[in-house]
Amino acid sequence: MKHLRRLCLVLGIISIPILIFISCQKQKSDEAAIPAGQQRVKIRLSDNPVNYQAVYVDIQQVLVQVIPDSCRGRGDANHNDCFDDDEYRCSIWDTLNIRPGVYNLLDLSNGTDTLLASGFTLNGRINKIKLVLGNSNSVVIDSVSYPLTLWNNIHTVTIQVRGHDIIEITPNDLQLWLDFDAGNSIVKVSNNHFVLKPRLKIWVPSQTASISGKVLPGQAEAVVAAIAGGDTLVAIPRHYDGSFKIRGLTDSTAIVFINATANGYRDTTINNVPLHRGQNTDIGTIHLHQ
Repeated sequence: MKHLRRLCLVLGIISIPILIFISCQKQKSDEAAIPAGQQRVKIRLSDNPVNYQAVYVDIQQVLVQVIPDSCRGRGDANHNDCFDDDEYRCSIWDTLNIRPGVYNLLDLSNGTDTLLASGFTLNGRINKIKLVLGNSNSVVIDSVSYPLTLWNNIHTVTIQVRGHDIIEITPNDLQLWLDFDAGNSIVKVSNNHFVLKPRLKIWVPSQTASISGKVLPGQAEAVVAAIAGGDTLVAIPRHYDGSFKIRGLTDSTAIVFINATANGYRDTTINNVPLHRGQNTDIGTIHLHQ
């Protein structure tokens, strides 16, 4: 029940993001040249951990909706988010190459990520991203695996993309990052019934900050929360060295609250941690005391 108690504590106060990194590419080699008239897209998957032993998500397809340059109005040089009906009518959905299957999101925590999808699309405006999920979703709590039923049996998740959400490595090499909010995506219906209702949003690393550090000793089973800009993001330090990293923070300062959940260790709070867009703030090693 130890893990379940920590789970209830975390879910009771915060939402926890799981991060998906996206760019544009449909090819096997990242080094291959971009064909004329096309743009490259990649998708990387990463996670700010939630307090489960495992979260298995079955991802079968990733698609992007593109409004080709030939369809877009020429009046706005910056290509704002407003498109007319003709542009939407000629938009296309392009399927990226992925390894379809089940991914344990908790393998991808504290700054680790993996390539999920890549591909080429026609040159144009990325308007939406769509994930197609399978039925093999589950969550593991206290060594017990529970199926995650898809909410209303809906297998697709669609995310709107705005112009400032896209990072241009080059004009034809684009990147986007998705935040998969696992804490608010898993709904406990009853003691043995959990539902997956995916909630995702886009975040941009160059426009947000991160905080890293270590919390010792491991026996405290700490949960680290960073509060900034009205958001609360969480990390669970690695069991073998106490390290953690929280990404996607906004505002200029953060409050870091370290909640010791076991063995009589005391909580601690660090105020006014400075944040800088596109940079990481290392708060060093925090030693908790009984």
